[in-house]
Amino acid sequence: MNIFRKISVAAAVAAVMASATAASAQKKITPVDTDPTKPPQPVLHYYDKHGNPLEEPVLFLADLDTVTNVKSGPVYPLLQSASIGVNFFDGVMLLAGQKHASFDVWASLSLHNWFEPVVEFGVGFADNKPEEGNFHYKGKPSFYGKIGLNYNFLYKSNPDYQVYLGLRGGYTSFKYDITDITINSSYWGQSNTFSILNQSAHALYGEVLAGIKVKIWKELSMGWNFRYKFKFNSSNGANSTPWFIPGYGTKSPLSASFSLIYTLPLSKPKVAEDDNAGEYGKEIPADK
Repeated sequence: MNIFRKISVAAAVAAVMASATAASAQKKITPVDTDPTKPPQPVLHYYDKHGNPLEEPVLFLADLDTVTNVKSGPVYPLLQSASIGVNFFDGVMLLAGQKHASFDVWASLSLHNWFEPVVEFGVGFADNKPEEGNFHYKGKPSFYGKIGLNYNFLYKSNPDYQVYLGLRGGYTSFKYDITDITINSSYWGQSNTFSILNQSAHALYGEVLAGIKVKIWKELSMGWNFRYKFKFNSSNGANSTPWFIPGYGTKSPLSASFSLIYTLPLSKPKVAEDDNAGEYGKEIPADK
């Protein structure tokens, strides 16, 4: 009987120890609390969203990847703004002694502050007696038009400032007179003078341009751009070759424009985002 009693006591002790071990194991694997309503904890970051090291670590309220989680695509509405400009560069050049000019007004529509369709309409004229020539050229005031597109490299930044490349296609049909054409005869020792009047021609040309736009006061801005021009197709007069093409200029392939611009916003202004915190949450000091 004593033997059986000892065996029963040992079995009871073993059962109690097994129960205690199981309870201890179960307690160790208790799952971590994952309450979705619990507010996020600040996370210390050492790099900005471009992967550049910060001067001092910064705490953020969201644990997001500061390198790969960069916002892509447009950040402004489709219809961002509409602008109208007046190009007066050739007016300044006339004051400096230039003998031809093209004045135009233009309008554009900003799409996402990224792409900007543009139309330009203007009048060009000339009145010059070239030093290297033997004639007096009078280009009658004639209309020209251009259409094109600008690409804004700062499409994620403040719309008041732009750095852009653009393309234009232009067309004009114009008239001109060439007077005081002088031909000297060394044999006869005489000079003959005559004129070629009412000449008509047309031109189709393109432009590649680079420019900037900066805000100066409220909705007013200034814009500068430089243009490289090339002809697609052009005609001559019945008995002459035009010296000046409205909207294109003379022989030089380079030109410029200088515009005063009024911009009408079509959407609510967007607050510019900080490089270190704008896309990742509210910034708080690291020592708090």
